[in-house]
Amino acid sequence: MNVQEVIARLTEQANLSLVIFTMGLLLCRIMPVLVLSPFLGGEVVPTEIKMGVGVMLSAVLFPAVSPRMGAIPTSAFPYIGLMLKEIFIGVCLATLVSTVFEAARVAGNITDTMSGSNNAQLYVPQLGQQVTLFSNLKVQLAVVLFLTLNGHHLVIQALAESFIVVPLDKFPRYSEGEWAFFELFIRSFANLLKISLALAAPTMLAAFLTDMALGAINRVAPQVQVFFISMAIKPLVGVVIVFMSLSLIMGRMQVEFSAMVALLRNAIRLLG
Repeated sequence: MNVQEVIARLTEQANLSLVIFTMGLLLCRIMPVLVLSPFLGGEVVPTEIKMGVGVMLSAVLFPAVSPRMGAIPTSAFPYIGLMLKEIFIGVCLATLVSTVFEAARVAGNITDTMSGSNNAQLYVPQLGQQVTLFSNLKVQLAVVLFLTLNGHHLVIQALAESFIVVPLDKFPRYSEGEWAFFELFIRSFANLLKISLALAAPTMLAAFLTDMALGAINRVAPQVQVFFISMAIKPLVGVVIVFMSLSLIMGRMQVEFSAMVALLRNAIRLLG
């Protein structure tokens, strides 16, 4: 059997236009998660590799959505509506996945502000922006820990489950109402501040006690220039406390990663 006969038989068995339309919808949901999630490398990973990973995941998930392939409309406006729906779902899922990483960035900013080292900044490709030293440390730590715990496997699994809950040819039904879904997002942003304060708590407490000690010294010996002394002491205290509490920070990150995956699955359930 030559190549032409194989292609002819494949063309007879499947409508290639429907396959292309289906892959396009799959990519519209998958690509926002790949592009916006910090644990996949951010701007470090070239666009070509991200597109390749997206196409590969779409090919892997294609058998799960192929039974409903015939229900996908091929006319312009209905298909554009489905594309916008898929992009909306992908951006929502990517936002939830990025919560802990953004919390790590904010916690690092708080740490550097309290210790007085926020003037030194580095570029973090995963976030695509300039951040302070401890922000860089905590974001990189969160990425390594997440990948070590196989969190990316759980995200891909949840992404695959979303195609079962909300098929490509259907719009979200919001099983508990639209407000329940959007309330979950509001609570996730509130949790971002809570997680940030929890990750920065050891350094915040150490900086507060250092300020109190320097204030007491200033009251006892006003001639001592505690302001200039604090510029040398507080960054050192911040570094020591961060590395002493590194295991506690990693343990809290693991708890928050578990909560993040549970929140992601809950959001997918509310969409169905």
